[in-house]
Amino acid sequence: MGPTPAAPHEDPSMNKRTLMKSLSLTAAMAAVLAVSSASAADGDKSKIKGLITSVQGNTIVVKDAANVEQTITLSPSTKYKRTKGLTGVVHEKAEQTALMPGLPVTIDAVASGSGFDATEVSFKSEDFRTAQQVQAGLAPTTARMNDFGKYEALATAEVLFDSGSATINSAGKSSLDQFAAKAKETQDYQVVLQGFTDSTGNAEANQRLSMRRANAVANYLQQQAGLQPGRVRAGDGMGVATDAGAGSNAGARKVVVKLIVDKGVQAGK
Repeated sequence: MGPTPAAPHEDPSMNKRTLMKSLSLTAAMAAVLAVSSASAADGDKSKIKGLITSVQGNTIVVKDAANVEQTITLSPSTKYKRTKGLTGVVHEKAEQTALMPGLPVTIDAVASGSGFDATEVSFKSEDFRTAQQVQAGLAPTTARMNDFGKYEALATAEVLFDSGSATINSAGKSSLDQFAAKAKETQDYQVVLQGFTDSTGNAEANQRLSMRRANAVANYLQQQAGLQPGRVRAGDGMGVATDAGAGSNAGARKVVVKLIVDKGVQAGK
C-alpha cells in the first residue's frame, strides 16, 4: 500500500476572507435598513418608543432606542393614553399637556416629510410621576403643592406682611375673602399654603416667622372667611423666599395660598 495521504489543512487566509465578506454583507444590510427606516414614505405607519427630549407647542422630539432623535407633530386628532399596572392593559385618557421632557413614550405615528404625525401617544403612570419629580427638581414641598399632577390649581392668592409681623392687613384680608368666595363655589376643594420671609434676620427666627404667617392665614380662612377646617391644610413655614434677594424685600414677606382640586375626583363627576 502506498503512503496514507495527509489530511487537508484549513487555509487561514481563506477563512479570514470569508469572515470579512460576511461582516461586509451584514454591515451593508444594516445600512440599507437604516436608510429605509429614515426615509419612510409618506403615509407609512411606525411605532416609535423613546424618551421625550423637547416639547415645543405641537411638536415634540423623541430620542428612540437607536439614540436617533425623531420629530413628532401632534394634532387635535392625536389620542393620549396613560397606562397602569405591569401589563399596561388598564389605561385612562390623558391630555397633551402631560407630555414633558424626560417622559418615556410609545407613539403610533405616520411618516410625513422628514418627521412623523402622531396618531396616539401612550405612557406609563409610574413614568409620568417620575418625570414630574425630575421636572420639579425633587423638591418635596413643591411636590406637595402639586401632588405629582393629581391636583389642579384653580386660584392663587398672595398675602403680604410688614417686616417681622404675622398680622394680616386690610388688603390681605380682602384678598383672602375673595379667595374664600371662590373656594365656596368649588366642589371638593382643598387649600394649601406656604409662608415666607425676606433675608433679614437669622435663619431660625425666619423659619418661625414664616410658620406664624402661614398659620395666621389658615386661621383667618377658617375662622373669619368661613372655609371648612377639613378643607384647609396645615401651612408650611418655608423660611426665606427663593426670590428674597439681599436685605429687606416686601415682596418676599408673604404667604402663598392655592385653591386646588383632585382632577381624578372631578373627572368622575
